[in-house]
Amino acid sequence: MRQVMNVTMMITGACSRPLAVLLGGLVLIAVLVSATPVLAGQDSASLAVATIAAPEPDRHPREKTYMKRQWGVEVLYVRQTAAGYMLEFRYKVLDPEKAKPLFERQTKPLLTHVETGSKFVVPTPAKTGALRNSDLPLANHTYWMFFANPAKLVKPGEHVNIEIGDYLAENLVVQ
Repeated sequence: MRQVMNVTMMITGACSRPLAVLLGGLVLIAVLVSATPVLAGQDSASLAVATIAAPEPDRHPREKTYMKRQWGVEVLYVRQTAAGYMLEFRYKVLDPEKAKPLFERQTKPLLTHVETGSKFVVPTPAKTGALRNSDLPLANHTYWMFFANPAKLVKPGEHVNIEIGDYLAENLVVQ
Protein backbone atom coordinates (compact mmCIF):
# COMPACT_ATOMS: atom_id res chain seq x y z
CA MET A 1 0.00 0.00 0.00
CA ARG A 2 2.93 2.28 0.73
CA GLN A 3 4.11 1.74 -2.88
CA VAL A 4 0.74 2.90 -4.20
CA MET A 5 0.93 6.07 -2.12
CA ASN A 6 4.46 6.78 -3.35
CA VAL A 7 3.36 6.32 -6.95
CA THR A 8 0.38 8.65 -6.56
CA MET A 9 2.59 11.30 -4.94
CA MET A 10 5.02 10.92 -7.83
CA ILE A 11 2.19 11.39 -10.33
CA THR A 12 0.70 14.47 -8.67
CA GLY A 13 4.11 16.09 -8.26
CA ALA A 14 5.03 15.51 -11.89
CA CYS A 15 2.03 16.97 -13.68
CA SER A 16 4.24 19.26 -15.72
CA ARG A 17 6.10 16.26 -17.17
CA PRO A 18 3.76 14.07 -19.32
CA LEU A 19 6.24 11.16 -19.60
CA ALA A 20 6.55 10.95 -15.83
CA VAL A 21 2.76 10.96 -15.50
CA LEU A 22 2.44 8.15 -18.05
CA LEU A 23 5.11 6.00 -16.40
CA GLY A 24 3.63 6.63 -12.97
CA GLY A 25 0.19 5.60 -14.21
CA LEU A 26 1.58 2.38 -15.70
CA VAL A 27 3.34 1.54 -12.43
CA LEU A 28 0.12 2.21 -10.51
CA ILE A 29 -1.85 -0.10 -12.79
CA ALA A 30 0.80 -2.83 -12.48
CA VAL A 31 0.72 -2.61 -8.67
CA LEU A 32 -3.07 -2.73 -8.55
CA VAL A 33 -3.29 -5.67 -10.96
CA SER A 34 -0.69 -7.68 -9.07
CA ALA A 35 -2.50 -7.03 -5.79
CA THR A 36 -5.87 -8.39 -7.01
CA PRO A 37 -6.57 -12.15 -7.03
CA VAL A 38 -6.54 -13.86 -10.43
CA LEU A 39 -10.11 -15.09 -10.18
CA ALA A 40 -12.17 -15.45 -7.05
CA GLY A 41 -11.81 -18.98 -5.72
CA GLN A 42 -9.31 -20.17 -8.35
CA ASP A 43 -5.59 -20.65 -8.09
CA SER A 44 -3.18 -20.33 -11.00
CA ALA A 45 -2.93 -24.14 -11.50
CA SER A 46 -6.66 -24.53 -12.16
CA LEU A 47 -6.58 -21.48 -14.41
CA ALA A 48 -3.80 -23.05 -16.50
CA VAL A 49 -5.82 -26.25 -16.89
CA ALA A 50 -8.88 -24.25 -17.98
CA THR A 51 -6.96 -22.47 -20.74
CA ILE A 52 -5.61 -25.62 -22.40
CA ALA A 53 -7.52 -26.16 -25.65
CA ALA A 54 -8.78 -29.55 -26.73
CA PRO A 55 -6.27 -31.11 -29.13
CA GLU A 56 -7.20 -31.58 -32.76
CA PRO A 57 -7.94 -35.19 -33.72
CA ASP A 58 -4.97 -37.06 -35.15
CA ARG A 59 -4.97 -36.98 -38.92
CA HIS A 60 -3.19 -39.23 -41.33
CA PRO A 61 -0.09 -37.44 -42.67
CA ARG A 62 -1.14 -38.07 -46.27
CA GLU A 63 -4.81 -37.21 -45.84
CA LYS A 64 -4.53 -34.04 -47.94
CA THR A 65 -2.51 -35.77 -50.64
CA TYR A 66 -5.32 -38.31 -51.10
CA MET A 67 -7.73 -35.55 -52.11
CA LYS A 68 -5.17 -34.17 -54.51
CA ARG A 69 -4.45 -37.57 -56.10
CA GLN A 70 -8.01 -38.93 -56.17
CA TRP A 71 -10.02 -35.81 -56.99
CA GLY A 72 -7.45 -33.31 -58.24
CA VAL A 73 -8.48 -30.67 -55.69
CA GLU A 74 -6.97 -29.11 -52.59
CA VAL A 75 -9.41 -28.03 -49.88
CA LEU A 76 -8.54 -24.51 -48.75
CA TYR A 77 -11.15 -23.84 -46.05
CA VAL A 78 -14.73 -23.76 -44.86
CA ARG A 79 -15.70 -20.56 -43.09
CA GLN A 80 -18.69 -18.57 -41.98
CA THR A 81 -19.73 -15.68 -44.18
CA ALA A 82 -22.78 -13.43 -44.66
CA ALA A 83 -22.92 -12.64 -40.93
CA GLY A 84 -22.80 -16.37 -40.14
CA TYR A 85 -25.87 -17.33 -42.20
CA MET A 86 -23.78 -18.96 -44.95
CA LEU A 87 -20.79 -21.30 -45.02
CA GLU A 88 -18.21 -20.75 -47.77
CA PHE A 89 -16.32 -23.79 -49.08
CA ARG A 90 -13.18 -22.89 -51.06
CA TYR A 91 -11.03 -25.34 -52.98
CA LYS A 92 -8.30 -25.18 -55.59
CA VAL A 93 -8.39 -27.35 -58.71
CA LEU A 94 -5.07 -29.00 -59.47
CA ASP A 95 -6.23 -31.52 -62.09
CA PRO A 96 -9.30 -30.36 -64.07
CA GLU A 97 -10.03 -33.82 -65.49
CA LYS A 98 -10.23 -35.46 -62.05
CA ALA A 99 -12.22 -32.54 -60.62
CA LYS A 100 -14.95 -32.59 -63.33
CA PRO A 101 -17.48 -34.56 -61.20
CA LEU A 102 -17.47 -31.73 -58.62
CA PHE A 103 -18.76 -29.29 -61.25
CA GLU A 104 -21.71 -31.29 -62.64
CA ARG A 105 -24.93 -29.29 -62.36
CA GLN A 106 -27.02 -32.39 -61.65
CA THR A 107 -24.97 -33.26 -58.57
CA LYS A 108 -26.33 -31.60 -55.43
CA PRO A 109 -23.64 -30.75 -52.84
CA LEU A 110 -24.46 -31.54 -49.23
CA LEU A 111 -22.77 -30.25 -46.06
CA THR A 112 -23.25 -32.27 -42.87
CA HIS A 113 -22.63 -30.79 -39.42
CA VAL A 114 -20.69 -33.54 -37.60
CA GLU A 115 -21.75 -32.50 -34.08
CA THR A 116 -25.53 -32.52 -34.75
CA GLY A 117 -25.93 -34.50 -37.97
CA SER A 118 -27.82 -31.59 -39.59
CA LYS A 119 -27.58 -31.40 -43.37
CA PHE A 120 -27.32 -28.19 -45.40
CA VAL A 121 -27.66 -27.55 -49.13
CA VAL A 122 -26.46 -24.97 -51.63
CA PRO A 123 -29.19 -22.32 -52.01
CA THR A 124 -30.59 -21.72 -55.49
CA PRO A 125 -32.04 -18.20 -55.76
CA ALA A 126 -34.27 -17.60 -58.81
CA LYS A 127 -32.20 -14.76 -60.25
CA THR A 128 -28.67 -16.13 -59.77
CA GLY A 129 -29.07 -19.90 -59.73
CA ALA A 130 -27.11 -22.22 -57.47
CA LEU A 131 -24.43 -20.50 -55.36
CA ARG A 132 -21.63 -22.66 -56.70
CA ASN A 133 -19.35 -22.96 -59.72
CA SER A 134 -20.55 -25.27 -62.48
CA ASP A 135 -18.44 -24.22 -65.48
CA LEU A 136 -15.60 -26.43 -66.65
CA PRO A 137 -12.74 -26.38 -64.10
CA LEU A 138 -9.35 -24.89 -64.90
CA ALA A 139 -6.03 -25.91 -63.35
CA ASN A 140 -4.68 -23.75 -60.51
CA HIS A 141 -7.95 -21.82 -60.12
CA THR A 142 -9.76 -21.41 -56.82
CA TYR A 143 -13.47 -22.21 -56.76
CA TRP A 144 -16.22 -21.77 -54.17
CA MET A 145 -19.67 -22.81 -53.12
CA PHE A 146 -21.96 -21.50 -50.42
CA PHE A 147 -24.10 -23.58 -48.09
CA ALA A 148 -27.05 -22.20 -46.14
CA ASN A 149 -26.47 -21.99 -42.37
CA PRO A 150 -29.90 -21.15 -40.97
CA ALA A 151 -29.97 -19.89 -37.38
CA LYS A 152 -26.15 -19.86 -37.49
CA LEU A 153 -26.16 -23.50 -36.35
CA VAL A 154 -22.61 -24.26 -37.52
CA LYS A 155 -20.06 -22.21 -35.56
CA PRO A 156 -16.31 -21.66 -36.07
CA GLY A 157 -14.22 -24.50 -34.64
CA GLU A 158 -16.87 -27.14 -35.35
CA HIS A 159 -16.49 -29.94 -37.90
CA VAL A 160 -18.36 -30.52 -41.15
CA ASN A 161 -18.36 -33.10 -43.95
CA ILE A 162 -18.89 -32.04 -47.56
CA GLU A 163 -20.32 -34.50 -50.04
CA ILE A 164 -20.54 -33.79 -53.78
CA GLY A 165 -21.58 -36.97 -55.56
CA ASP A 166 -18.88 -39.54 -54.74
CA TYR A 167 -16.52 -36.85 -53.41
CA LEU A 168 -16.38 -36.71 -49.61
CA ALA A 169 -14.26 -34.31 -47.54
CA GLU A 170 -14.56 -35.31 -43.88
CA ASN A 171 -13.99 -33.45 -40.62
CA LEU A 172 -13.23 -30.05 -42.08
CA VAL A 173 -12.88 -27.43 -39.35
CA VAL A 174 -15.02 -24.32 -39.84
CA GLN A 175 -13.07 -21.07 -39.56
